[in-house]
Amino acid sequence: MGDKQRQREPFRVRLIIGLRTYGKEVLAAAIVVALVVGVAFGVNKFFYGFDSPLSTASTGSAPAADRESKGGRAEKKFVQSKDWKLILVNADHPLEGAFDGELTELRYGERVDSRIYPDLQRMFDQMREEGLSPRVMQGYRTGEEQKKRLDNKIKEYMGYGKSREEARELALQWEQEPGTTEHEIGICVDVSSETGDNETANAVWKWMDANCAQFGFIKRYPTGKSAITGVKGEPWHYRYVGEEAAQEIMEQGITLEEYLGAL
Repeated sequence: MGDKQRQREPFRVRLIIGLRTYGKEVLAAAIVVALVVGVAFGVNKFFYGFDSPLSTASTGSAPAADRESKGGRAEKKFVQSKDWKLILVNADHPLEGAFDGELTELRYGERVDSRIYPDLQRMFDQMREEGLSPRVMQGYRTGEEQKKRLDNKIKEYMGYGKSREEARELALQWEQEPGTTEHEIGICVDVSSETGDNETANAVWKWMDANCAQFGFIKRYPTGKSAITGVKGEPWHYRYVGEEAAQEIMEQGITLEEYLGAL
């Protein structure tokens, strides 16, 4: 073996030994990393359960309420109550047919659904005992009578120089289209006093606001609720809904639309 070959041999030995030593160090480091990762994974699993199987609620399809939602709000179709006292009549929920029930005629010729008459009479009797003099100014109307009222109101505004379209828009703030007013089902009344002056009429309305619910009536079109009811505030208009519903509506200060969830 030549001198150069002998000189290179120790270097090869050192290189081989170095590579073996380096390999062992790399392997040891890899084992340490694996142990650290494993421990961390186990700790997270124990405390947070991040790799636990997801529940069927989170992995399955969205709940029915979400599937039916639009714009983040659940779609809910309004269904008329089967309770005659809670039927909703407005521009969005017109009558499906003409009234065919029994009517009772009142002192001044107005008529109401006979089913509300006993509670209406009890309420008026109580007011009279307390010194008030209530009177029903408007009760049941036919669709033809309602159309005539609307037409007359349109003519009134046209007499002030409004176009027919403008007059109609203004008139609809006070008179409803035929088929969209509670007067056509006979379970509401427009109330004033016997004399009809502001002082005595306001006294009647004030009493009714405080007491009508115990007789099954509500103030149907409160001031400030026209965006919901579609009708400007009418302090004289009271609607029969039955005592239970009336108590809840009047105590909460809500409308029939809000009570029935018809918004």
